[in-house]
Amino acid sequence: MSKLQKSQLNNIETLRMYLRQMLSLAENVFRFENLPKFIDVAYMNKCLLNKGEIAFFYEEEIGTLCCLPFVKYGKLDLYGRYESIQVIGENGYTRVLKNGEFVIMYDNYGKYPLFIDIKQYAERMALYERICDVNVAQQRTPRIWQTSSDMEKTVRDLLNNIDGLTENVVSYTNLMVDKINAVLQPAPYVTDKITEKKEKTWNEFLRLIGVSNITVQKKERNIKDEIMASQGGTIASRFQRYEPRKKAIDEINEKFKMYLEKPIILSYYDNLPTNLKSIEDEINEDEQEGGNENV
Repeated sequence: MSKLQKSQLNNIETLRMYLRQMLSLAENVFRFENLPKFIDVAYMNKCLLNKGEIAFFYEEEIGTLCCLPFVKYGKLDLYGRYESIQVIGENGYTRVLKNGEFVIMYDNYGKYPLFIDIKQYAERMALYERICDVNVAQQRTPRIWQTSSDMEKTVRDLLNNIDGLTENVVSYTNLMVDKINAVLQPAPYVTDKITEKKEKTWNEFLRLIGVSNITVQKKERNIKDEIMASQGGTIASRFQRYEPRKKAIDEINEKFKMYLEKPIILSYYDNLPTNLKSIEDEINEDEQEGGNENV
């Protein structure tokens, strides 16, 4: 495998690494309590992220509430809502459900797969990471080789063996050292600037999936208005992902309550606020506690 092939594989693996990490975070933002044990929560979260929607329904033969991906079946109503759908299981199971027999849960109010946006952020993070890798490697003495056009392949093969850390002795009958010149050119160190760009992109991704960093900001003693302003985007993202789920859960609890032991409860794993009013109340409480400690 050539040096170029290794570099290309490294690019792909770096992208996959960030994509796995980001998808894992985005899939596990919400906590569902009292869901029927038969429902695979991980599968449900993956479908919501990759397809943007999933259907809940009661399956008589199994005797429990289920949730599966689906395709449109028949016509839509006046607002483009499904009048009937066909749910599809991984084992080939299918069933046509009519209006009133199912509840659709959406990942967001846009009703589109968030995977599309997350992949964009993963590609940027992977690009920044690989740039840093190359830049750090260039901090060793860089080598720019000058030679004649007929010697180019010979010199390239020789350098590939050296950079590949092979210990083989390679001989070339047409290798003329006097036709090869090495020009040293120091590479500027830009990894610190790229790292700042990575942190900004990562924070944008966290904002997209509704993960708040308010705790960190409060430790930095930011004033209340700064915290409120910085959390505006996060709260908006939380709302557009939380509310469609909450609406579906409320409908499920009402429509299928005879099949549930307890009502299903939805919340964020971090238990942080889901609106700006809650954030303001929390900040005021902390300020009051801080004032009492100083008395």
